[in-house]
Amino acid sequence: MQNSPGSYLRLMLLAAYPLLGGCGPALVDMSHPSTDLVEQFAVSLDKQSPSLRERIAEVLADGRQNRILSTEINAAWQIMHGVICYGRQLEVDTPDRGRVSALDYAFSGGQIDGFELMLGSKPLTSTGRVGLKARLEPGSYTGQGHVDQWLAIFAMADLPLDTPVTLGGQTMTLLDWARQAQYDASQNMLDEFSWTLIALTHYFPDEPTWQAADGIVSWELLVEAELTYDLDESPCGGTHRLAGITRALRAKQRLGLADSPVWQKAQGLVDQCLVRAKEQRSADGGISSQYFSRPGVTADLSAELASSGHVFEFIALAASAEELATPWVELAALRLCEILDRTQRLELDCGGLYHALNGLKIYQHRRWPGT
Repeated sequence: MQNSPGSYLRLMLLAAYPLLGGCGPALVDMSHPSTDLVEQFAVSLDKQSPSLRERIAEVLADGRQNRILSTEINAAWQIMHGVICYGRQLEVDTPDRGRVSALDYAFSGGQIDGFELMLGSKPLTSTGRVGLKARLEPGSYTGQGHVDQWLAIFAMADLPLDTPVTLGGQTMTLLDWARQAQYDASQNMLDEFSWTLIALTHYFPDEPTWQAADGIVSWELLVEAELTYDLDESPCGGTHRLAGITRALRAKQRLGLADSPVWQKAQGLVDQCLVRAKEQRSADGGISSQYFSRPGVTADLSAELASSGHVFEFIALAASAEELATPWVELAALRLCEILDRTQRLELDCGGLYHALNGLKIYQHRRWPGT
């Protein structure tokens, strides 16, 4: 792999300090960039390197081709995180079928530790069929750790509702799964709706309100519940909550739904976090290692990847098309590519790794539609 602008940026900045004025190096705040200096050097260096579009394509291809998971080593939590970015293209090694699509294997009854499905308790009025759902293991790093996490992952991978799913010799579909999630939304004992919002706004984009088990539920009610949580105390810096809220805001705007204090507060939170992500960058343009709470840097590339990958995924999803083309976002993408290049052959936490790759994929698709 060719070296990226990010790999030289710190050295170039240090070398440039004496040229900034006066006889000696100026004192520069390295916690976050306060001028356009970083962006200027990134643009200059980028002229000698592969384009950002090419870099991202290379990193995404490497992640799919050279990071092969195995059902004998990796559990569903890890494998499903790979599905977030690669969908049906994600391959896994299996003891009985060799190397196959992870989703095809899971949906056809293949054995993956932590991927446990079950039927609903009764036929749903929306389909006339018994629904489908996954076993919930709160906080698990083996099975489904959050309500509707698997279904949201399938939505992020854009799997169609008619996708067949085998359970005990019975063939069902993702529609059965999604309608069950809709019905169960009012019985969420953990009172978390991040993944539910991602799933339901994708699969039922024209149904902002519906009849659930215990009454009428809406996107707005679920967003209101999510807004009660402190992002700094939420999993992954609150990025999953922000993803659900962002997708709900887009669905609301597309349908032209009436504004309300809840929607206004949600939009304010998203805007505030985009500003924080920009202002709290490190001197090389990388995303803070402390998510949205404060500026921060770390020598631990795995920890940096976890924070920068999740936050960049949010930026790629929530920022405007115009903002995605600005130097600060481009540089954050380059820095993320650099981290992934430097850790190509290292074992990494699948959460941070695949959310980072998915952030680059979303950025790629939004920046260059049709890619």
